[in-house]
Amino acid sequence: MCRADPRTSGSRRLEIGRLSDLLRVSLTDRPVGTDSARLADEAALMREYRASRDVIRAALALLADEGIIERRRGRGTLVVGDHRTVDGSLPGGESLAEHVGDIAMTSQVLSWDRVPAPPVVAARLDGVGAGDDMLCMTYVLHAHGRPMGVITNHLRAPEADGLAAASFTGDFYALLDDHGVDVASHDIDLSAHPAAPWVADTLDVAPGSPVQVFEQTIRDATGARVDFAIGRIRPEFPLRITGVGRVTAAGEPR
Repeated sequence: MCRADPRTSGSRRLEIGRLSDLLRVSLTDRPVGTDSARLADEAALMREYRASRDVIRAALALLADEGIIERRRGRGTLVVGDHRTVDGSLPGGESLAEHVGDIAMTSQVLSWDRVPAPPVVAARLDGVGAGDDMLCMTYVLHAHGRPMGVITNHLRAPEADGLAAASFTGDFYALLDDHGVDVASHDIDLSAHPAAPWVADTLDVAPGSPVQVFEQTIRDATGARVDFAIGRIRPEFPLRITGVGRVTAAGEPR
């Protein structure tokens, strides 16, 4: 693994880190279907980013450590990782796969059970008390045949009544739409945590490696909180949240 040389000055390490961030963004924003694309050569990157050759090489080494690129003799630098940014907003009528960029998505249901609502979940849903009946479902979402994330949804009983695991194809929003649940908005919290052993096994990552964790509350057209989800997503698929406006110190929109 490439590690920063302790003799490298703080300003040089900062320059390398900032450049690797910019290169990572440019690669995760590339169009779908461009895996194994060839990155521009060092001379072109030097001109584009106005950086020295040693800074370019150090930044590329960081991306190679992350599995995003491979440097191959005679072939240049290839983009090999399946890293791309996905839209974390709610679909607007299109399928989830179309919404996140025409990624071929499938799912594997791990559990589908009616359970008493745990107090921590009941507190995040409207009209649900601790111990009330609800649906708890956990599934693995696959992108291009590889595990992308593992998600657990806690759905209120009125919205869950009549749903069957056989009708779930991996698009949770489509499942709700088809069942007449008017999904209007959601709240989402994002963080990063080390992968627990069961998460590592499920997502095919190293135990303890960082994964994205989100907590999502889905609201219907009346504003009622109908579903609470906890999901873990591989780091190659960062979520993009758009349209977040500024608020005043009192919490009011500006």
